[in-house]
Amino acid sequence: MRTSPNILKTLLPLMLMIVFMTSCKEDSKSSGTTKSKVVEEVLNEVTGKNENINDKYAELRKELGTKTPLTNEQLIEAFPKRLKNLSIDKSEEHKLEPKIIGSQNVAGHFGNDTIRIEILDAAGQKAVGAIIPLKMLELNTITSESNNTIRYSKKERNDLLTFGTDRDENTKADFQSELRFLYNNRFYVTVEGKAMDTNALWDAMGIENLQKFKNL
Repeated sequence: MRTSPNILKTLLPLMLMIVFMTSCKEDSKSSGTTKSKVVEEVLNEVTGKNENINDKYAELRKELGTKTPLTNEQLIEAFPKRLKNLSIDKSEEHKLEPKIIGSQNVAGHFGNDTIRIEILDAAGQKAVGAIIPLKMLELNTITSESNNTIRYSKKERNDLLTFGTDRDENTKADFQSELRFLYNNRFYVTVEGKAMDTNALWDAMGIENLQKFKNL
């Protein structure tokens, strides 16, 4: 008897789940919390609990794909030149201006490298570059690593779903905090800060400083 494609489609992820869960049992107990969270994520995927998230980002990707990207000049013009008490740092050319670091991507440092902001215009072909990481961040249910040196968070800020990373001050990372979010359903923003947590980083950035991107 020939097995139908629909049955195979259902059985395959379940078989993978059994193998995965078996391998998890062989790991040390010290990583048990993290492993259980990973299993929860896979179960959610198999049972369809993430269907709303998948649909959300599929629709967003479709919408962004129809938009015309901003020019380099527009990106530089919209980029903030000051964050409250922090002025933008000088570029290699000793000019107070942000820098185009790739296609549809602009970045700048503030307060002598205290804060770094990178903004990707996720219009057109760059939609995938924003949708995939944001979707993965939203699907992720792990809130902290077992060694407690890195803490992840999801938080609504000014009606925006933000994804945060806080690192222990003793880690060797260039920046101790990081925030990622999609601004105006189009601009994929990454903000990094030194000697501050994600809450302080959000306040220091000032979401109002991105207003020019919304006006374009």
